[in-house]
Amino acid sequence: MFKDVFDFFKDIYQNRVLLKQFSMNDFKARYAGSVLGIFWAFANPLVMVLTYWFVFSFGFRSGDKEGLPFILFLISGLVPWLYFSENLGAATNVFREYSYLVKKVVFNIRILPTVKLASNIFIHVFFIAITFIVAAVNGIFPSLQSIQLIYYLFAMMMFLTGLTWITSSIQPFFPDINQFIVVIMQALMWGTPVLWSVNDFAGHPTIQFILRLNPMFYVVQGYRDAFFGRAWFWESPQLTIYFWVVTIVMLLLGAVIFKRLRPHFSDVL
Repeated sequence: MFKDVFDFFKDIYQNRVLLKQFSMNDFKARYAGSVLGIFWAFANPLVMVLTYWFVFSFGFRSGDKEGLPFILFLISGLVPWLYFSENLGAATNVFREYSYLVKKVVFNIRILPTVKLASNIFIHVFFIAITFIVAAVNGIFPSLQSIQLIYYLFAMMMFLTGLTWITSSIQPFFPDINQFIVVIMQALMWGTPVLWSVNDFAGHPTIQFILRLNPMFYVVQGYRDAFFGRAWFWESPQLTIYFWVVTIVMLLLGAVIFKRLRPHFSDVL
């Protein structure tokens, strides 16, 4: 199992030029048929952020969270969440989308889920920049700890890699998994600290413990710590160890499932 995971990263390195080209083409092709093109890649997340901000700031009159203006608390949580949710859905369907490559024996299709992760980096970086701009307007500027965004992005990509190896390998045989993911993601968003703070449950340690079991809790909280210079990742050793144990298990499980199901892809696609 460990060899399969190691071979994957070896494949990524050996095919890095091809991966870069595929990612660029995938990003462009997604909006090639629309009049406004790439505009839609940024419009939908922006509308989502503004909608949540308006509803919770003016409708429910949510105040500051964790010492941050609500707009900053919101956008810093949505940035990693949108990247995660977009990639999980897109990468799950990748083998069906690229079925013409699946049937080519010479092409290493194991890198295809990574194509989706890489193609969405462009939008992700844009919203990271937007967050820094909004923070600066509110008098909060980048610090040395902001460099941790690279670490937390890498951590999220590793978790997504293992998870999407599993979901994308199952999808050709069970297409309904896409619908399951949509439903689960709607519920999971409310179980991730995007709109709420774990401090809201200060009087309920059991609930806090359960919420921390969600691997995206570590990533979202980490993004906030990095954006606003609140802590280094090694200051939460238990959460860090837990996250990487779960991620390694997902990578190993994903490698096994992919290896066993790969020979049968061409029969169902």
